[in-house]
Amino acid sequence: MQYDDCYRTYHDVLTPAEMRRTEQKAFDLGVPSILLMEHAAQAVVDELEKALGGSCREKRVLFLCGTGNNGGDGLAAARLFMMRQGIPTVYMTGGPKTPDAKTNWKYAYEMGMDLFILPEFEEKDLPFQEDGFLHPFDGYVDALLGTGLRGAPDEMTARLIIAANNDAYDAHAPVIAVDIPSGIDGETGETPGAWIHAHTTVTFHAPKTGLYLTARRESVGRLVIADIGLWEMTYVTGTLEESGCLVNTPLALKAHLRRNRLQAHKGDHGRVLIYAGKMGMAGAAAMCAKAAVTAGAGLTTIACGKEIIPILQTLVPNAMCMEIDEAIKKPPAYDVFAVGCGLGQSEKIWASILKLWNPGKPSVWDADALNLLAKHEMKLGKNAVITPHPGEAARLLQWPLQTIQTDRLKAARVLAEKYDCVAVLKSDVTVICQIVDGQPKFFLNAVGSPALAKGGSGDALTGIMAALLRHAYLDEAALACLWHGMAGIVGEEQFGGRELTTDQLIACLHDAERWGRGEICFEQEAMGRWRKMTC
Repeated sequence: MQYDDCYRTYHDVLTPAEMRRTEQKAFDLGVPSILLMEHAAQAVVDELEKALGGSCREKRVLFLCGTGNNGGDGLAAARLFMMRQGIPTVYMTGGPKTPDAKTNWKYAYEMGMDLFILPEFEEKDLPFQEDGFLHPFDGYVDALLGTGLRGAPDEMTARLIIAANNDAYDAHAPVIAVDIPSGIDGETGETPGAWIHAHTTVTFHAPKTGLYLTARRESVGRLVIADIGLWEMTYVTGTLEESGCLVNTPLALKAHLRRNRLQAHKGDHGRVLIYAGKMGMAGAAAMCAKAAVTAGAGLTTIACGKEIIPILQTLVPNAMCMEIDEAIKKPPAYDVFAVGCGLGQSEKIWASILKLWNPGKPSVWDADALNLLAKHEMKLGKNAVITPHPGEAARLLQWPLQTIQTDRLKAARVLAEKYDCVAVLKSDVTVICQIVDGQPKFFLNAVGSPALAKGGSGDALTGIMAALLRHAYLDEAALACLWHGMAGIVGEEQFGGRELTTDQLIACLHDAERWGRGEICFEQEAMGRWRKMTC
């Protein structure tokens, strides 16, 4: 019932509205809605069983159910859990309201399940308190709200969420969220009230945008994408064409990272010109160039001030160096231009950028080049990629930082439109956007590690991207972000989340590629962390 990343290079990412249209198309074709609910419940119980150590027998699990179809999923899951010899208890925030939820309620009732409709109780008789439940449980299933949430949860639902979070934390018990942790907006990821802290989220057919855009990603936990019988129905409904939002899986490296031909020479692998670095920031230029060399660039040249050339020749002996004045007089041949890392923001530097930049060739704009671009707004063209973090994006758009953080899809789209380029809005989940035939197309990169939250990581990404850019800039920019994120996970495993340096990160690109090719394996743990495993 689970989409296996061993076979998929990407997943569609849908808004809740797109998911509803996808389901409706299936219903119009004759697929029974209750069948999809049964498949969803099966996927939830499969993950619950794993979280309980491989067996449901004699385990006590509390199923928290709302009144709609998310609650119906929970009721069906409670029945299937009971059929596996588990002991379910169901707390509902009201009577079931949808036809499928009512059907599963009747089925559960006839099985003699412990069912409690909480609004029917007097306050003093409620089977829980705000700080926890009256009886301990081995696990919890959150089926309260689903992706239909708008605004904060009501009082009863919020009290259940808080109690479940407290008890699960104290008992180290697993929490399985049905489709999305209750309290997290399925579209925006916002949490206007209480929200569930899940160890595993079982989302159906395709991940929802809110799962990636939320600031509460640790509360999503391990994300399982379960097939409930819709398969590639997204393409039938046209939702993919409308939103065009995809997220890569590690297998994309194997599928899209080019292998070198046996008869290849350095000229076949691309010439990268990097304009970066100044005294005191030579390391930024070095990390960018070292990443480009390691990621496969055949010839890498750094244009820079004369005073840092000895430093760079020592740090990156594989790269050539040219004085910036010499490079302007006689620009070296290049296939990709990367600019901005540790460069400075003087008007002279901006003039030098314009003299080196060829709009007809791929270019990557980062760091100080973006700050200069914010002062000299201009369209860069379809060959350019910009890589701002949220602070730089705020300057480029002249928006408040909070606005960028609140709606990163919109921010990336407006950046791509305003500067007529591919926009890579870096964050814990990076949003990559390009306008194609007047419509925004997105990639999200959710593969990464907090070990990357360190100076130099962005310089390495710029170098990786410069080495990969050829023609399909949206795809290649997304691939660079994925490879960079995978190297961060490998580096955290090898060197530690606090200790990982940019040099070590770059050295991990090789093992990240091996991971993509299936030679070594990593998997997500509870709370969204990654660990190395035996293939």
